[in-house]
Amino acid sequence: MLALCAAALVPGVSALAAAPQGDSELQVELSPLAQATTVYDVNGNVIGRLGLQDRQDATLAEVPKVMIDAVVATEDRTFWVNPGVDFPSLVRALFRNVNAGGVEQGGSTITQQLVKNRILTPKRDLSRKLRELLLSFRVNSEFSKQQVMEQYLNTVYFGQGSYGIKAATSRFFQTTDANGVTRGKRLDELSVADAALLAGVINNPEGNNPFENPKRATARRNTVLELMVQQGYITQAQSDAAHEAPLPTKKPAAELKPDNFFVEEVQRRLLVDQRLGATQQERYNRVLRGGLKIYSTFDPRAQQLAQGAVDDNLPNQPTFTAAMVAMSPQTGEVQAFVGGPDFSTAKYNLATQGARQPGSTYKAITLAAAIEAGYSPNDTIDGTSPCVVTAKGYAPWTTANAEPYSGSVLSLRAATAGSVNCAFGHLIASLGPAKVANMAKRMGIKGTVPEYLSITLGTAEASPLEMTTVFNTLAADGVRHDPIFVRKVTNYKDEVLFENSTQGERVMDPQVARTVTDMLRGVVSGGTATRAQLGRPVAGKTGTSEKNGDAWFCGYTPDESSCVWMGAPVGRISMLRVGAFSPVYGGTYPAIIWKAFMQRWLDNTDATDFPEPNTGKWAAGKFISDGGRGVAGPPEESSSSTSSSVPTASSAPGASTSTTGAATTTTTAAPPTTTTAAPPTTTTT
Repeated sequence: MLALCAAALVPGVSALAAAPQGDSELQVELSPLAQATTVYDVNGNVIGRLGLQDRQDATLAEVPKVMIDAVVATEDRTFWVNPGVDFPSLVRALFRNVNAGGVEQGGSTITQQLVKNRILTPKRDLSRKLRELLLSFRVNSEFSKQQVMEQYLNTVYFGQGSYGIKAATSRFFQTTDANGVTRGKRLDELSVADAALLAGVINNPEGNNPFENPKRATARRNTVLELMVQQGYITQAQSDAAHEAPLPTKKPAAELKPDNFFVEEVQRRLLVDQRLGATQQERYNRVLRGGLKIYSTFDPRAQQLAQGAVDDNLPNQPTFTAAMVAMSPQTGEVQAFVGGPDFSTAKYNLATQGARQPGSTYKAITLAAAIEAGYSPNDTIDGTSPCVVTAKGYAPWTTANAEPYSGSVLSLRAATAGSVNCAFGHLIASLGPAKVANMAKRMGIKGTVPEYLSITLGTAEASPLEMTTVFNTLAADGVRHDPIFVRKVTNYKDEVLFENSTQGERVMDPQVARTVTDMLRGVVSGGTATRAQLGRPVAGKTGTSEKNGDAWFCGYTPDESSCVWMGAPVGRISMLRVGAFSPVYGGTYPAIIWKAFMQRWLDNTDATDFPEPNTGKWAAGKFISDGGRGVAGPPEESSSSTSSSVPTASSAPGASTSTTGAATTTTTAAPPTTTTAAPPTTTTT
């Protein structure tokens, strides 16, 4: 038969004569299929799919008989008995190709289609056609019909970004389960109409697409139904009922891209994780072609509560938005975050990539460096405003307080609760910026931390994720847990590729962390963050950048850490009058949003207390000057006004909403004399 066909193809005789011969040229080896990667939440539910092709392998046993029958009736009615090639169809196609002077009609069987897609190149000529025929015979002899059908159904493209029968079923058809949740259909839920529609799109996936060409899709489906009746696969009654079934209307995305901030962050991190490959291309192929299973830390309840806290409390002024991160102190797992107002239009993720000046939340880092260096909560410091701060190797730095408290000497504890900027200016001068910068890196800041005096007021930009990690380190008793977004990664065979450790790294002595926490509790109980009170132990710190362009609150309990940032995504725009507050401070909307989330997230859980510091190890109080702890006493004119507390919202003269927000200072910072770059200027609280 092949000889007769070749003789009939006079214009193509030379091409046939030159066709490759021998076993070495006809290796039967199916190329691997690209598999989509699936991302799951903590409950095992799918939250995203990543990949270049949306494909999920299925065994033939998973595919219902009606689907197999529809494909056979439409694509290769002699499939179960032919040797890989349908000779009558082939002869008709070859003679038509001769008359046309080229390859116009294939007459291809299912086996031939599999060979074209998985062994040969897309090139269309007579030499390639002969190779296709010979390889189809070889495949038919080396694989069972069931194996060929399984491979075919997993290979074929159904249009609209759907590769393989399992992905096509899930993407084309929607159903609602007993809980009222809409999801893609499973293979075992395919109806006769569904099967006919899918079988009908194989020969022209885009032209017969029901979402783009519903009339052509309907006509093609009806043709398949008629073929199935003619070949005895279904009854006329079944066909008539299927004719009346509506077409699917919910168009699936043509590309497999993340559709939410969390899945996008997971993909971004996996593509740089060298455990998935030494090179960028290896990681790219593994993540987007390898069919991985990603078990993430995403908690849908936490996400719902976080988003709700932002939506319910953020004023309706589109210029400004909020970002938020929630993290477990025990593991470092990121359970949820709000990355911005709208994923589809966002330029970047505000929670993980939005680096902004964190204001006085950085004072918690300065405080940790001081306690580690032997300073005591009992120490006193000058908070008089305005102030000139001097340190060896640095030009004088002038700054001022804007909070109701205007000075003079007060305890370090009171300076923390009231966010007294001049006090913290003197504190970093006594320590040296290097110690604070080092502590910042140890606690979780990944970006550059310049060694300027002004960093104590938050001039070194950081993301909400970084600042959450910093405060999470305190909540974890001095153990830093780098943020974890993925618990485990397996391949398509469910073999574990890696699991992320939750051990963490101890970066400070527990006594240091407990002492800092003890002092930060005063910020919430009677300082700048009283709006964050939960009725259980809470510690935290407010922050506001220059001219109220950024507002923060970062807080924690023994069981949860979270940070809230508020500002304008496009850049630093002053929030001088936003909704009920004029201006906005860290102790206003950010603290309110933080409380709304934490209160609901921790609802129905027992309140636990922080580990107590060993107060017996606290040194007796000394005065802190720019020269160091105990180097010099307070100015004589200030010695009679030493105070251990600052006014709060209830006691400050002229108390208003802003007294519970973070305080603001205008800072003019000079760089160290050994550097050429000037530090940022900031207004922080």
